[in-house]
Amino acid sequence: MVAANRSAEVIEIRYALEQLFIDQEHDWVSDTIAPVLAWVPGRSRNERSQPFRFVVDHVVAGRSRTVHVDLTWDLALLERLVPGVDAHARRLRDGRTAQREHVTELAAYGLTFVAISTLMPGRRVKTMRKGSAPDILFDVTPGSLRGVEAAGRATGGRSALQAVRDGAASRRGARAKHGKASELRARRDIAEVHLSLWCASPRVSMMEQVKP
Repeated sequence: MVAANRSAEVIEIRYALEQLFIDQEHDWVSDTIAPVLAWVPGRSRNERSQPFRFVVDHVVAGRSRTVHVDLTWDLALLERLVPGVDAHARRLRDGRTAQREHVTELAAYGLTFVAISTLMPGRRVKTMRKGSAPDILFDVTPGSLRGVEAAGRATGGRSALQAVRDGAASRRGARAKHGKASELRARRDIAEVHLSLWCASPRVSMMEQVKP
């Protein structure tokens, strides 16, 4: 992995979750709202206070900056946009839903939509793919895909996200697991791709352009 040029630049962005319904299409956003509501707040009283700050390492063209994304939401507005979202979020938190094993995945998609809307203003999701990276596409041109691959981890911080990006070292002769970055760069049908990685505790993220 080529090291990015470090910068002292820090950007602060405040973003209301309901803004996603303006920045992206309703159909892609709506199913991710309850998982975000369930996943982002912590267990303690202090952790549940808005805004919810994610410290994002944002890398584009080898240049890095730190972005503080302060996420907020108005539950009454979200309830109008997605009726029943509050009850859905409570069931996700309590594990009383068949989606309980997919909360992290779905929340990572929702937060990726936030990252696209704030860090790539004007870009809109065209479609999402099943079973093949990247998950989220801006351009579906055959042989020249452009999009974002998303993933989330409940804990582990930057080290957990780096393992997703770069792969895990081999242990006791076991074969090393390749990271998402190298796998995406090797794909000839992808013209542009970003990695969007999120951790809930601590709240850190990596949004990195890995190709071109």
